[in-house]
Amino acid sequence: MVISQAGNGKSRRKSATFSGAISNWTMAPDVTIVCRDLRTIQSRGPTPRTSRTTEILSRPYRAIVLLFLACMVCVHAFFIWNVRDRMAKADPDFTAFYTAGWLLREGRGDQLYDARAQLEVQQRFAGDSDIRRGPLPYIHPPYEAALFLPLTFLTYREALAVWEMSKIGMLLAVALLLRGALSSLRAMPLWEWMLAFLAFFPVFADFLQGQDAIFLLLLFVLSFRAFAFNSEFAAGCWLGLGVFRFHLVIPLVLILALWNYRKLVAGFAVAGSAALLLSLALVGWRGALQYPFYLWHWASSTGIGNMPPRLMPNLVGLLTGWPLPQAAKWTLQVAALAASVAVLAEAVHLRTLTGLQNLENDRSLLNLRLAYAVIAAVLVGYNAGSYDLCLLILPLAWVADYCFALLPELPAIGRRLLLPCLALLISPLWFLLWRRWERINLMAIFLLWWIYALRRETLRRAGTAAAGT
Repeated sequence: MVISQAGNGKSRRKSATFSGAISNWTMAPDVTIVCRDLRTIQSRGPTPRTSRTTEILSRPYRAIVLLFLACMVCVHAFFIWNVRDRMAKADPDFTAFYTAGWLLREGRGDQLYDARAQLEVQQRFAGDSDIRRGPLPYIHPPYEAALFLPLTFLTYREALAVWEMSKIGMLLAVALLLRGALSSLRAMPLWEWMLAFLAFFPVFADFLQGQDAIFLLLLFVLSFRAFAFNSEFAAGCWLGLGVFRFHLVIPLVLILALWNYRKLVAGFAVAGSAALLLSLALVGWRGALQYPFYLWHWASSTGIGNMPPRLMPNLVGLLTGWPLPQAAKWTLQVAALAASVAVLAEAVHLRTLTGLQNLENDRSLLNLRLAYAVIAAVLVGYNAGSYDLCLLILPLAWVADYCFALLPELPAIGRRLLLPCLALLISPLWFLLWRRWERINLMAIFLLWWIYALRRETLRRAGTAAAGT
């Protein structure tokens, strides 16, 4: 947002309250937050939040949670071990990234979206694949392909291994950033963070396919971390670097823009423009102009590598991923568009409701709103795979931080916020929806339930805070 440096007291007050709300994200409060629900809860004195969290984490059920996470990790590792030969045959989506890197290395950037050129490159290292009749298309913007160019100096297997190991490093960076930022979770050892990440099915799906959703997660965390230093412009730049998945980034930026964070939008525009210029340098005007038509053809056709709606855990998948006549599908596509607009509109309305009563300096309220925004962005994206739900690590961390702060006094709040997302944490359910029923789109129901619970808790928190002022 644009903040006047002089002569605008209202803007300065807005900047100060926002700065206070965000700066608290990185610092533990000196005293226990006093919450009032339907009844008034008396403060018990200045108990540090980290001490309360340590007390919670030392309870007997902590061992049960760790055992559950370890079992989920073992399930994921067992599955990957059994399909390692398929991965070595270039079945994962990483094949498209590796192909794009090779085309850039050979100076054929203008053919980046040429199916014949893609097929010619993939036959060099994936000629024995028995699941594809054509090339696995590269559908991301051109600038991201430059990231994979250095990997082409390795064999496919070596490149995939290096890419997977680099994502372990990205998850480690995410854990360090979140652990340092969320005071209620600071007592958790780093290895427990990593165990929790690897136990999350969308993270497993990202490793299985060699996808880049974990990279986008890191950019999201860096963006919201920039808020901790009151740097909206830098936050927007981090999001701008993530436009290789613009269908997820743009809805989030739209929400934040409607929340009047203008400096963030400016940073996003600058970074997005840099990505556009880099893309032009790599593929030229011909390749750049070809990209939108290529993407539209990919999205509107079947059997060329695009994901069927029944495997999309978003509103499009939930409403259109069913065997229906073509006329009914068009109606449901319009319904999906209307539902997406409603979710975005509610996000804006939620900020309006909770932005009253001078509540912008409530960091817990801000984190709840941001959690709603991230989940809403995932829901309204026109295309989403299970690996894209890696982004939910961020709202999961915010909600966990919020619940750990209040759980000793209000366990019902933790149940209301964590119960809707419980299904997202159970990998056997994911495997049933994926391998047995092919209905991952049903996961969108739990996401809708979750943002409904977040909305209720956000409004309750806003009412409580307003009553206490």
